[in-house]
Amino acid sequence: MKNGERAFVIFFGLLLLGAGIYAALLTETPGAWRYIGGGVLFALGVNAVYGGLIGKRPWISKIGPLP
Repeated sequence: MKNGERAFVIFFGLLLLGAGIYAALLTETPGAWRYIGGGVLFALGVNAVYGGLIGKRPWISKIGPLP
């Protein structure tokens, strides 16, 4: 991965991480949906940040047209 791609993946991972934390803690949906959805977003965000730091493709790049 090039440096621009890595920076984008790290930024997108931080965005997913924040969305996962928000979904798990601050929304008013029922508990099971909140924790499952927040956990999935959190895990994808952590994997994207980690992948961006070490230069490996994250899981989210395999399901969509991301760099």
